[in-house]
Amino acid sequence: DISSLKSFKFELRFFKLLLDKPIFKPHVINLYETLISYKNEITVISENSKSLLNELSTHANQIKNKIECEELACDNFFMGRHDDLERKVFNLKTKIFNFKFRLFQYIESVIVN
Repeated sequence: DISSLKSFKFELRFFKLLLDKPIFKPHVINLYETLISYKNEITVISENSKSLLNELSTHANQIKNKIECEELACDNFFMGRHDDLERKVFNLKTKIFNFKFRLFQYIESVIVN
């Protein structure tokens, strides 16, 4: 999942670059506002992705450094943390997929032929 989140970061950077290019039809209603909204959404998703990557990296390091727990509470902590991170990754991926779908639909409707 770490590699897929890293690749999403590159995609988001490309989308932001694309939105800055003069490839859109002239006189589209609210074009500027919509592009700004998409750029802002890219910024938020990028920040969330960076934060989650840091959490995943920290968690991976904790697991590597963990000495086998004798206590059930210790194992439960790591399992609970792992499940929480797995849920966060799933939610972020879903958010990114939905964003990309909306962005592609919009760009298709306003891009110069």
